[in-house]
Amino acid sequence: MTEITRRATLAGAAASALLPFVKTSPAHAAAPLADKQNASFYRYNVGTHQVTVVCDGVATVNLTDNYAAGASKDDINKVFAEHHLPTDKVTHTFNPVVVNTGPKLVVIDTGLGPDQFAQTKGKVGQFQNNLAAAGIDRAAVDTVVISHFHGDHTRMPRSWCRRRSGSSGWTTAR
Repeated sequence: MTEITRRATLAGAAASALLPFVKTSPAHAAAPLADKQNASFYRYNVGTHQVTVVCDGVATVNLTDNYAAGASKDDINKVFAEHHLPTDKVTHTFNPVVVNTGPKLVVIDTGLGPDQFAQTKGKVGQFQNNLAAAGIDRAAVDTVVISHFHGDHTRMPRSWCRRRSGSSGWTTAR
């Protein structure tokens, strides 16, 4: 056990009294300071790029017999139980990513979309609202990258798309 001596107490008090006279420099942040904390996004830097992971929502569903290819429901239940997870349900999080390269703003996957937000009463499809909460203007998005074609990655608003002249496909544009 640490014993607090009178000498240590006086030394600490003297050092604390001198703190106002210590020259400090202001902190410089790459992103503007927020006036509140928000659990709907997480921002970090990778080199010169800023990455923002934006929550699109969370869905908990019943664990089906064919949940994972090549694994039985009993095998999955065993793994879940070993990790202190419920064995009858599974929770999925949906998190599109925004990369600010400086000259370009890139969205990787677009979440479940506004229709799912209405249908699930806000459980999923939160990407648009949380994008705004992160201070990112969706009109400033230059490029949308779809990692793969599951519904939770591809339901972008049509306003992010435009017809390319002479093309039958959709191309992302601002």
